[in-house]
Amino acid sequence: MMKREITALLLLSGLMFYSCKKTAVQPDTDGITITTPATSTSTTGQTTTGSNADGPSVTGLVRLKMSKDSINTDGILINFKPTAKPIYVIGEDAPALQGYGVVTLSSVSSDNIPLAINSLPLSGKGRSINLSVSSTTEGVYKLAMESITSVPSGYEVWLMDGYKKDSVDMRQNPSYSFNIYKADTASSGRNRFKLTFRYKVN
Repeated sequence: MMKREITALLLLSGLMFYSCKKTAVQPDTDGITITTPATSTSTTGQTTTGSNADGPSVTGLVRLKMSKDSINTDGILINFKPTAKPIYVIGEDAPALQGYGVVTLSSVSSDNIPLAINSLPLSGKGRSINLSVSSTTEGVYKLAMESITSVPSGYEVWLMDGYKKDSVDMRQNPSYSFNIYKADTASSGRNRFKLTFRYKVN
């Protein structure tokens, strides 16, 4: 009986020593910012913009609007967050709801969900986002980048028109006019436009 008690006591002492040793080697990180090559993250969980060999990790906003005239419009928001995912995430993204307006604009997630608010990451490797455009009537429409906030100037922003085989630098020309033809389904839908971000390496 005495032997079993001594053995148990030794085991307990060993565990207590290991626990104390493990605790002692943990660094005190209260209020210290831990920096990695890609991003800088504080111990509060807040992610800030950092940089690496591929370019910066971006936290920024882009607002786009499609319009037929001053009344018939639809807008979307692209929200760049280093921690976001390109797929649709409930509570992070907002699906585009089918309304009764003349025009409809949405961005398309990587799992093919049309979104009114699209949160996703943007690194130096760039990003292409499919845009879905539709209308109840054919005619001339305009796609405009209304604002771009906190996206570094090192990123080029190109609107790629797959139907016309055309492209436009939206930092230089933030508005693009195009036609939708009801008899030609390729002139609208999810495959006509892409918004492409390219990081320029100096």
